[in-house]
Amino acid sequence: MPTAALSPDEIFRQAQRVWQARVVPPYESFRVLCDRTFLAARCDSGDIVEFTVRVTDGRTFAQAFSTKGTVPKVLMQGGYISGPVDTPLGFYRALPNDESSPVPSPPNLAQDPLQTIATVTATGHVYDVELTGEERIDERLCYHLTLRPEIDPDRYPLRELWIAEANFEVAQLAYERPYSEKHTRALVLYRFAPVGPEHVWSIVHIEAQASVRGVFSTKIERVSDDLSDLSFPASAPDWYFQQPASPVEP
Repeated sequence: MPTAALSPDEIFRQAQRVWQARVVPPYESFRVLCDRTFLAARCDSGDIVEFTVRVTDGRTFAQAFSTKGTVPKVLMQGGYISGPVDTPLGFYRALPNDESSPVPSPPNLAQDPLQTIATVTATGHVYDVELTGEERIDERLCYHLTLRPEIDPDRYPLRELWIAEANFEVAQLAYERPYSEKHTRALVLYRFAPVGPEHVWSIVHIEAQASVRGVFSTKIERVSDDLSDLSFPASAPDWYFQQPASPVEP
């Protein structure tokens, strides 16, 4: 459908409907270099950490695989992903103060944070949506939308969406959130693609950038990572997602 045939709000609403209809698998597994995660202090340099996420509630199991071929080491059991070290990359959930009621760190694949986009339909026109043009993301021609929250920018963090014209899937998005020091914010970008024989649309690439102000200077912190070995196990041991009586030793 030509760009001129749809208004920015219509593109946005159609993307909401497609997002809500996405297949949500029971588990997701992926690997990243441990040095680039918030678990880096518990790993040896070069270790790969494998995350297994129970998507229904976001609880996560993580274990490190050493390049030395040693036995995998459990790094997390029943916790919530809070993102790579010193960067606001909430793969699924930010670690809340009260773990009995986890707070979503948008966007993610758990059931409630699907509303990261769809919530607009229930709360009114909280974003001013503009169509800035068309771009290709991984060979997909996409509508490029920019979003400006009209109220509460921390609650409504989306800033850009790239919507595939062929099927209205969200191929890429960017959101902004507070980061580290007061008045410092970070822009986080997630790229999605259909993964595996199930063609589950999932995060395949993450980027983040934040300006960190010092006393005499400002530095830019950046991170960019691809998720590898993405899969969607049919089952996983229950103990993966049950927090142990005592913390797992680093």
